[in-house]
Amino acid sequence: MVVKLSQEIALWHIAKNGRSIPGLDRFADLNFIPDHPIQAAAVACQDLDPVNGVYHADTGVTTYTLWGEIAYQIGGVAGYSLLKGSDEQRVSPGTVVLERIIHGQPTVIILDEIARYLRAAKATVVGNSDLAQQVVAFLFSLMDLAAACNNLVFVYTLASCSDSFGEETTEIREAISATARQERILKPSTDLEIYNIVKQRVFSSIQADAATNAAKEYLQSYKASRINLPDGCKDARYAESIEQSYPFHPELFTLLTKKIASIPNFQRTRGALRLFARVIRYLWEDTSVWIPLIHPHHIPLGIEEEITSDLTARLERPLLRITLQADIYNPTGREAHAQLQDGEWKAAGKPPFSTWVARTIFLHSINQGTAAGIRRAELNLSLLTPGLEIGFVDTALERLSEVAWYLENDPMTTLARFKEEPSINKIIAEEKAQIGITEAKDDLRNRRDTIFADKFFKLVSAPESPADVDDVSDSIALCLIDFNKATISATTEGPPSIVEKIFNETGESGKFRTFRNRLLFLVANKQELERAIDNAREFRAIQNILNSPNRLQDLSESQLKQLKDKKGSLDLGVRVSLTNAYRHLFYPANDPVKAAKGLMHHPLSAQDASDVKGKNNQQDVILKALKDCQKIRADEAPPYAPAYILQKVWLAGLTYWTTKALKEAFAKDLSLNILLEGEISKLRDTIRLGLQTGSWDMKVGEKVYVKTDDGKISLPDSIEFDHRMVLYRRGILELPKPREIELNAQVMSSTDRLKPVRVRWRALGALTIKLYQDGNEVGGEFRPSDEYEIAIAKTVTFKIIADYGNGEVEERETQAKVLVYGTGNQPTPGSHEATSGSWGNYSLFKAKPEEFDLEGTPNSVFAQLSDRILDNQAQGIQSLELSVAEVMDYRKLMTAFPLLMKFPMQIDQVATISLGEQFTRLEYQGPYKGFQSFQAAINTLLSSPEVKADVSLKLIFQFASPVEPNGTEISNIKSTLNRNPVDRLNLTAKVTY
Repeated sequence: MVVKLSQEIALWHIAKNGRSIPGLDRFADLNFIPDHPIQAAAVACQDLDPVNGVYHADTGVTTYTLWGEIAYQIGGVAGYSLLKGSDEQRVSPGTVVLERIIHGQPTVIILDEIARYLRAAKATVVGNSDLAQQVVAFLFSLMDLAAACNNLVFVYTLASCSDSFGEETTEIREAISATARQERILKPSTDLEIYNIVKQRVFSSIQADAATNAAKEYLQSYKASRINLPDGCKDARYAESIEQSYPFHPELFTLLTKKIASIPNFQRTRGALRLFARVIRYLWEDTSVWIPLIHPHHIPLGIEEEITSDLTARLERPLLRITLQADIYNPTGREAHAQLQDGEWKAAGKPPFSTWVARTIFLHSINQGTAAGIRRAELNLSLLTPGLEIGFVDTALERLSEVAWYLENDPMTTLARFKEEPSINKIIAEEKAQIGITEAKDDLRNRRDTIFADKFFKLVSAPESPADVDDVSDSIALCLIDFNKATISATTEGPPSIVEKIFNETGESGKFRTFRNRLLFLVANKQELERAIDNAREFRAIQNILNSPNRLQDLSESQLKQLKDKKGSLDLGVRVSLTNAYRHLFYPANDPVKAAKGLMHHPLSAQDASDVKGKNNQQDVILKALKDCQKIRADEAPPYAPAYILQKVWLAGLTYWTTKALKEAFAKDLSLNILLEGEISKLRDTIRLGLQTGSWDMKVGEKVYVKTDDGKISLPDSIEFDHRMVLYRRGILELPKPREIELNAQVMSSTDRLKPVRVRWRALGALTIKLYQDGNEVGGEFRPSDEYEIAIAKTVTFKIIADYGNGEVEERETQAKVLVYGTGNQPTPGSHEATSGSWGNYSLFKAKPEEFDLEGTPNSVFAQLSDRILDNQAQGIQSLELSVAEVMDYRKLMTAFPLLMKFPMQIDQVATISLGEQFTRLEYQGPYKGFQSFQAAINTLLSSPEVKADVSLKLIFQFASPVEPNGTEISNIKSTLNRNPVDRLNLTAKVTY
């Protein structure tokens, strides 16, 4: 009788126990079962050893052959002694000896794995034959005896002709067929029978309605799913399979009883029973997970050692354990790739999808060879579970394929399988282990400085101290803090200490930073940095492999293509991970609650490949974030309103400030916006608008821009941010008064035909003076207050043009009139006199001098002045000029300055000094206050013993209204000069009548 192992086991138990087996009536009709134990011998032929024998410790007997072991199991020591010689000499006994051993009692002889034993027996020589031939002869004898009597049943198992011992199986079958032996063949269990066997052996009872409900629910899920599934799974027949196999998934039965069962060392029913029992025990102990059906992915590979050994070492697949520990589950040491990815799934509230996918593919890869692996449709069917979105399969498989060392996933055939030899990922991982963290960080630094290069902001890469960041206002600094200096672990953290130090200090001892509102800081995230470092190491590993000709020779064409593709995708991956690492932005803010230290923490949004690809500079991302936070205004924002500047920017109590100070205020005040380059032009527009609306006034040099009451104002040609342009609050500046230019041409008394003329002028504030005589320019250089002498014979018109800069020009003109006496006739008028109508109004007695020019000691010139005033009956003195031309007088006159300051005094001086190799020339016209800075230096030079000098010093007193000739003003000036009197003094007085 030919049966399978599970049936042999059942026969042996029945023979040994009869009807006393509990629950036997569930499987067989008890009328066919003996009511008492009978003789039985069950031999697993693979355990026999023809050389060393099988030692029985209880009796000390050693059996060497199949017939020796049968005799010992049936008759014990006495039975074995009947054919001990045949056993020791490995020669088949005859039927007579076998009859004596059976002794007429009901007997069952069960043999398993005969073909395997037959192959081993071929190696043992017995006379002119071998043990294999003796085994065949013994089988013939045993079959003859079984056919001749009614008390002996011989049961054996044979493998298929296609398995590892197919040749020996064929020999036995042919021998049995040739001798026409009587046998009955029992076919292996059908799928339905296997279902029932397993369920009855493992479970005490199964609810029928639970199986029915599960079948309906799974069938509905299959029909509703749009993913690729095998044909037939959506039919009612497959639902019946689910109901029959419940609580096991039909694909699990198919996997174990057909695919894995094709491996010679795996027993289709017994192996499945043992595996199912262990899986049920594992799942039964874990009550935290609800399972509608037991799928292939529920087999705890790697977790349960017995199950793992059954599916690797016992199936002669020891190398698959390495695959398992690398890619699916590793109980000790480094976590497997699926374990690592499961952490992310679980963090998202999902089951361990990566492990589910990996387990299923692994189980379908155990048989190896061309039949190994599972296609996507079958994979989807094995994993699809009601209530779960099956789309996770593609995602989990794709992610696992990127890192797994032994997984092969063919996108063309959709076949996925685990292999014993490493994939390209393993090759990369081995090279990656040689790449140090320091090397990876250096690569990241090079990329970082390129990714965040200057664009909107000035990059300051890895500042070590505050001194590395300039304290200026003309740029926005983006400080990239090196990851060795500081990192951030949570979005709630404040700025690191290095950031605070740079933000508040300049690096100079005791000096705090002024321009803080132009500093931005980027700090790396600690966790994302580790990912970036890992990607950088892997990318460098791929580069090393591709740059090594020897390594490339060991790669297949397919692996080389994978390597190049992986380099391209990982190049972008390193960039993505680096940008996601540098995502903690700190920017200046005036918020005591959220930014207590003056810096607001704003985590940038995480980016993926689509965000980063095609963008060469990540400063765009920072700019967008600052605009979203309203720290930088939108491009389309209008210019600031003047009212905003007055209320928010212009410091209270400050009456004026420069345009440069206005711009710098934005770099100082943390509550203000950060100004980009485009905002600077808008700030210029704001300044113009403020002038036009009368919000403020401006002064540029001496030119004033003030909106008048009639709404008129002239604007400067351009607005620059410097110290020259000053803004004033309204009401402080006044429009400049018209320029006052004094011009006088005095004809001196003379009996000559040519009369001397002294032309004098005063144009305070002028830069250059041009003098014209009857329209012709007079050559020479003239000062704002100066004089010019010439002789004339007729009336002449003199004109000066004073240039004040900035296009401001004023001109004045006067006449020097010549009167002719003694002819009895009136002189012929010139063109000017004729047209002016003043001709004929001259009278000798009416002409009185307007100026008196006197020279001498101080006492003498003031005495002469008093006499002239009395002679001409002058009523007042309008101005007074005192001048000296000698060095000693120059120095003496300067000593009188402190007492003369109370009068409206102007200074007009020229000093040319030569001292050795030094030559100094100083010209000054203006108030005494401005001259004070030069006075000490000139005195020092003039006091040197070897000095040579040519000096001229004139003091001009211009009284607001004429003073009395004998008044206190003239008296005080005279007494002051007499304190340290000069030797020679020139005095010019302009008088009024």
